[in-house]
This record gives sequence, C-alpha cells and structure tokens, in this order.
Amino acid sequence: MKKSSKIDRLIFAGIIGLLIFAPLAFGAVHVWAYTMVELGVFFLLLLWFLDRLFFSGGESLTWVRTPLNIFMVLLVVFIALQLMPLPLEWTAYFSPKACADKLKLYELTRQAGGEGGRGLSSAYYGHPLVMNGLKILTYLGMFFLVLHTARSKKRLNILIYTLICIGVFEVLYGTYQVFSTTPRVWWWGKSFYLQAGRASGTYIGANTFAGYLEMIIPLVFGFIIAQRRRQRRLVSGLDGARSRIQRFVGLLAPESANARMIFLFCAGIVLALGLLLSGSRGGILSLGAAMLGVSIIFFFKRGYRKYSALTIVFCLLAFSYGLHTGIEKTLARFGDVLSLEQRLYTTQTVFPMVADYPLVGVGLGNFKYVYPRYVTENNLAAVGGHAHNDWVEAFAELGVVGGGLVFAALLVYLLKMVRVWRGRRDLYALGIGTGAMAGLLSLAFHSYFDFNMHIPANPLTLAAVLAVGYAALHLQGRGFKESFFYRLREIRLTLARRVLIFLPALLALSGGMYAVGSHFMAEASCPTEWNSTLNLNWNPDYPEIRRAIELNPYNAEYRYKLAGFYYRMAGSYTRAGIAEPGILKEFNEWAIAGLEKAVRLNPADGRYWFELGKRYSFRSYDPYGYVNQWLPLAEACFEQAVQCAPKDPVLLFNVAWYWVWRSGLFAYTGGGGSIEAESGLSPGRDGFQNFQELFQRSLALDRRRWKQAVQRVWEYYPDDAVVLGIIPEGDLKLKNEALRMIIKEKG
Repeated sequence: MKKSSKIDRLIFAGIIGLLIFAPLAFGAVHVWAYTMVELGVFFLLLLWFLDRLFFSGGESLTWVRTPLNIFMVLLVVFIALQLMPLPLEWTAYFSPKACADKLKLYELTRQAGGEGGRGLSSAYYGHPLVMNGLKILTYLGMFFLVLHTARSKKRLNILIYTLICIGVFEVLYGTYQVFSTTPRVWWWGKSFYLQAGRASGTYIGANTFAGYLEMIIPLVFGFIIAQRRRQRRLVSGLDGARSRIQRFVGLLAPESANARMIFLFCAGIVLALGLLLSGSRGGILSLGAAMLGVSIIFFFKRGYRKYSALTIVFCLLAFSYGLHTGIEKTLARFGDVLSLEQRLYTTQTVFPMVADYPLVGVGLGNFKYVYPRYVTENNLAAVGGHAHNDWVEAFAELGVVGGGLVFAALLVYLLKMVRVWRGRRDLYALGIGTGAMAGLLSLAFHSYFDFNMHIPANPLTLAAVLAVGYAALHLQGRGFKESFFYRLREIRLTLARRVLIFLPALLALSGGMYAVGSHFMAEASCPTEWNSTLNLNWNPDYPEIRRAIELNPYNAEYRYKLAGFYYRMAGSYTRAGIAEPGILKEFNEWAIAGLEKAVRLNPADGRYWFELGKRYSFRSYDPYGYVNQWLPLAEACFEQAVQCAPKDPVLLFNVAWYWVWRSGLFAYTGGGGSIEAESGLSPGRDGFQNFQELFQRSLALDRRRWKQAVQRVWEYYPDDAVVLGIIPEGDLKLKNEALRMIIKEKG
C-alpha cells in the first residue's frame, strides 16, 4: 500500500481532532463550537484537494463510488434550488402557499412605497437555509474525508478507539452528573435540561447524549467481534490441567487479542450503563431494536449464529449491571407516558404543515418560523425550534422531494451494506459493518422521538461511523496485502484539469469558510442564536448591530434588533423630557426602514409584522397619508402577524390593545352596539368586536394579563357588556373576577 503523505496524515489528525472536539464542546450546538467544526472540515477538504491535485504527484484523481454519492449531490442541488429565486409560475406550482404569502408581502411593500419582488424562492427565509446547508455540507465532507483518508485497517482502528474513548469519557462525566446535586457541563449548569439523576455527559440534554452513545455502543460490540480469531496453541497434544494452563497463558499473552476484547467488553458495558443512566426512553428502545436486528441477521448467517446469542447476552449483561448500579429513575420514566404523548401530539400537529407544503417544504431551517401557524392550545411549549421528530421536521422543511432523498439515501446505504455483508466471512468486516449499520438504525429510530440530527456533534459522528463501516466492510487482506474492493471513479489529470478542478473547489470551500466566519463574527457582535455558555449582550448598541448587519446582511433578526435600538432611544428621550416631534419622527422612520427589510428577509415571523404595523400606526405626522395609507397598512400588518402566530398570547394581546385605541377613533354610542365614524375612517369591521375576539383568544391561552385588558377596555368603553365581551366564553370564574373589578371601578 502506498505510503501516505504528510498532508494526508495532517488531514487524518484533523479528523480525529474534530471528532473529539464536537461532542466535548456541548455537542457543538453553539455558534462558536459549530463554527470551529465547519471551518475545520472545509479546511481539511481544501487540503485534500491540494494534496491530490498538486502535492502527491498522482496521475489521476480518484474517489470512492458509494451508493450515497448521487443522493448527496442531489440533496445539495435541491437545497440550492430552495434558495434560488424562481419564476413566479414555477414557485406557484411547487409551493403555492409560500408563493401566495410572498405575493401578499410584495403587495404591502408596494403600498408602502417600496418595490415588489421579481423572482420568488420556495423557502420563506434564506439565512437559516444557508446556515443549515453549510452544516449538511460539513457532515457530507466528514463522510468523504474519513472514507478517503482511513485507507488502512490501522487508521480504521484508530478512529474506532477514538470514538470509544470519547464515549467512555462522556459516560464517566455523566456518572458524575448523576450523583451531583448541582449537575454541570463544564462551567455551565443553569438549565432545565440538566436534571438531577440523569446523565448528559458534555451535552446540553440527556436525550442527545443518548443519541451519541447509540452510535458508539454497536460499534464497540462490532469491534469485539472483529477481535475474535483462532489462537495457535503453544504446544499441541496437551490435555487435562496442562491444556487449561495453556489456555490461560494464551489469554494473557501479548500477541493475543483477548486483552483488547476484555477492554472492549468492559467499555461496552460502561457505555451501555451510560445510556441507561441518561434516562432516554427513546434511546434505550431504539438501541434495543437495533441490537435485536443485529441478532437476527447473525442468526440467519450460517456459521455465525453464536454471535446472535452473544448480542443477546451483551444486552442482558448491560441491563443487569445497570440494575445492580441503580437505574430506578430510568425505569420510572417508562411509566411516565405524558411526555411521550406530548411528543407524538406535536408530531401530529406538524402533519398539516407537511400537507400545505408537500413538494418542496418551507425551506431548510425554516421550521421554527412557519410552525407557529400550526401550533395548538395544547402544544404551545413546542414552539421552541424543533418538532422533537427529525423525520417529520425534515419532510416539513424539504417536502416529499428533499425528505424522500434523505430517506432513500439511508435505505440504499443499508441495502448496499447488507448485500456486501452477506458475502463476507472476515470477522473484522462483519463486526465493524454490523456496528455501523446498527448505529444508523438506532439513531434513525430515535429520531422519530427527538432531534438528534440537529445537534451537530451527532450527525458529524454518524458520518464518520458510516464511512468507517463502509470502508471496513470492503477491506480485504492483511498487512501489506490490505486493499479495498469498493469501486472508484477516476479522472486522468493534466495541468489544465488540475487547475479546472481546484479553482471551483477553492471558490466553493473558501466561500463556505467566509460565510461561516462572517456569521460567527456577526453573532459575536449581536447575538441572535441561543448561546447558554457565553455571557453575551442580548441588547447591543448601535455600533455592534451595524457591524453585524455589515457582516451578514441576510439575517433578519439584526434588522429587528436595530429597530429595537431605535425604540429604546425614543423611549429614553421621552423619559428625559427632550423628545421633540422631529426626533421621534426620525427614530420611527429609521425603525420602519429596519423592519421593512426584516419582513422582506423573513415574512414568516409574526413579531416583525406586528412591530412594523405598530410603527406605521405612529405616522400621525402625515395626516392625509395617516388616514388613507398608514393606518390601513398597519392593520394589514397586524392581520398578517396574527396569521403567522395565531396562538401567540402576547401577540394577540398586543394587537387587541391596538384595536381598542383604533376603535376609539370613532364615536361610541353605548349599549354594546354601534360605532359611528366621525372622520370617514372605517375599521373594516366593528372595532370593538375585533378587540373582543382577540382578547378572548389571548386570555384563553394565558390569563395573566386579564386585569390590564379589563382596565384598557373600560378606559375607552365604560360599558359592562363590552368589557365582559373580552372574557373567553365559558370562563365563568374569570367573568366574575372581571365583574368585581368593574364594580370597583364604578366606585
């Protein structure tokens, strides 16, 4: 086998470093952590192209032809098409609902004096699509790098031992958390995710920690099988006590594999115990199902049925050791069906979203912005960014086309692996291949109940495990006769071809690194992503916000924060008593400019629409336009805000608050009946009926602000019927409390 170059060894060392760093850095969920991972992978890919095209001196560029290659290319192309502006007719065909929403946006923009859009993309919001697309490219890059640098059994073993050692460390750290009264992850410990009695290792949550172990445990088991081989006797013909002594000596002999097997078996038991201590029901059941599958395929392979029994014994020993150690809290969690029912209910609420965007989805990374339209009264807590079901979230974001590509890639990979596995007799290939397939199946099952694939360390590790399994299953021979029998693609290289291949690779990878680095620097100045481990200023001043916008102008949240800065400045001027009308007008106009850009970038966020409508309603310094243009536009924005977040109690309350004032522009005749226009304005429908309905919806979701609502309405409409009309139907207790408050107001 050809000796590897220095750059090749550097790439392999970089892979090891990234696989260690990602899980230890809180699962790489924070900006600073996944930025390091993405930059690392892109830089290693650039080194790989440099080495293969210029430094290694090869006459051709070769790469492994795997069943995943075509799916990886198609998925990248599909994600790019989601971002690309398409002709109106195309977008209307592929995503009619997104097209209708964007056309409404452009119509409102034209009414406000701006320009409409020419092309429409199928994704609502481009920024999260780009950021998540870069993550997917990182995982695909890790698969590619491992497959093309782990070109020997020695390197495969190094990768496997690395993953095992990190897994054991995670479990030991998690065990410390279980027995600690104040569990922490490194220096950080303030989170409801860190629950006493549950292990989470260096991950933020126990369930995602379990997802990591689900990939490592089957790999350990497969590695144990890979170590089994016939041992030569020291002296033939011995029997009785001498034979037993000889077997004992062989067990501890330096050249024996049994010492490694003892280590691996103990490591496997420790890892399995860590999974039990995590208390993850989905993780435990998913791994159990995957190991059952391992047992079945070994049972039907002639000559290898003993490994089927070994699988069952391994699981039973791990469970028995867990009982001995103490997993009562974990077992008790299986009796708690409420949280499981909640997750399944959340999944059901996502199905209408999938049905509304069936072909191409709402856009990669756009789930958290569009899902508030579909959330129900019983599922308000689920509006946290993920569906707790990676599969249904993938189909919501990518549609049948993109989600189908992901599912087909998994299925084709497994079928290819099983087909090769059935024809192999080498225990190393069988063991490692089995471990990789079981890890994939376990994580795929678990992903129906959690969002493991949105924790960067887990898909990054999975990519490495899949590459290791594929390479090991195609490894043949020993020592200098080692070779891989997978198929290769090859391009004969000339100087012109080297340059033509390298320049696009350089452009793409350097562009990716620039985008990743710009996003990190922008977030350091003006954070918009949840970052529990760093003490960043969530409300930065103007220079930091402007710097973030210059670095990443496509993040709508920066524009929203800029508008918030102007609100704060206007408020501080007003409180100081120095707010002249001209100054307040300038602040309001600057805020509107920022919000209009935010809405154009992300038309799915109800907060942006509400604040834009509110600022339009402040344009009273233009009397004619105020009556004929800005108030109607404000109300259209409020309507869009309610459409985007129909179950947000705060937003509904605020819109109702506006409508109380808005209807106050008309003469009220009392009796809960008529409102007559004095100025020629028309609210479109009865003003007080509008705010009554909105207050009812808001208070039905959250009753805490009912006193403010009653006081607000009584101030404008001192009528019992009108005030009691804001209380949700059937809530007699709240009606009585409101009536007491009204009587008190009457004095």
